Amino acid sequence: MFSWIVGNIFVLAASRKELKHQIIMANELWGTFSIYDHRNEIFKQSLILFDRIVIPIPNEPLGNQTHKELDQLYADAKFLSDNDAAIIYEWNTNEFQDWQAGFLREALSENFSLENRDNLYDTRLMLQGETENLKPKGINKITALPVYGAKEEFKKAYANLGHVVDEGVMIELCQLLSTPDKNAPLEDIIRLRNKKSFISAKKSFKEWQFKKIPEILGEKKISNINLAKEEFQDMLERYEDEITKGNFQKRKIVITSLLALGSIFSAAIGQTQTAIALISSTAPYLFSMKEISTQSWKDLRDKPFEAAGIIYEANKKL
Repeated sequence: MFSWIVGNIFVLAASRKELKHQIIMANELWGTFSIYDHRNEIFKQSLILFDRIVIPIPNEPLGNQTHKELDQLYADAKFLSDNDAAIIYEWNTNEFQDWQAGFLREALSENFSLENRDNLYDTRLMLQGETENLKPKGINKITALPVYGAKEEFKKAYANLGHVVDEGVMIELCQLLSTPDKNAPLEDIIRLRNKKSFISAKKSFKEWQFKKIPEILGEKKISNINLAKEEFQDMLERYEDEITKGNFQKRKIVITSLLALGSIFSAAIGQTQTAIALISSTAPYLFSMKEISTQSWKDLRDKPFEAAGIIYEANKKL
């Protein structure tokens, strides 16, 4: 009898532990790359911010790629994939061109043309839409964001898809964070990612950005807004502290998260200014938030917001 009770308690404890793990892993934040982004610092920097990155790899070199470069990229991507840090996407140029023509025909005006399109930007958009088909077992929901290395690049490409809806409102959340240097070994980055304390800090940090922000923007009580911004400051400092524990060279950069607001918030943008002002007044050396107007490429009437992208701005100051 005793052994039966102990055995069932053990099974119950194990089940709770497994359930807790599933809850932690149920929702993930992914970053989508172009076929050349592995050459830039954002490749390793993104491993700190995202749960997984989507890496498109062609079978044969494209442009000025070489076989040696692709072999190394595949080896790195395979290592990251084996450690639940990346998804390898088998790149097919013909499939991309078919997607590009169909997607842009819907998004753009009747003056449809591929001549002036930014193929790297469109690659990230395509992979953002492909994430549901790439979802591993045990993952419930994915928030996927295209990754960029400069704000000018994002603005130029994003504005070209302005036909779907009128001018919309976007929130920029800028954060000053330590990130891996371009020479940081992947093994050391993975070692940090696997630490329980880092996983916990990243999860809290991510949830505030993509769950708490919409709640705050619709909040009327200043006391609730102040509480939320204090929580964010604590989470950001905790997250930064965990990153500094990584055994690799680091550099400070500004990471900008972009959220396109839906009609609910756009219609009452005057009310959101209070929340934006209060949040931005806290720890300006760590983060800032502001509203910008932009052309929207998606109809957001049924959503509070759309994750529009992440920008790594190495030369920007808060």
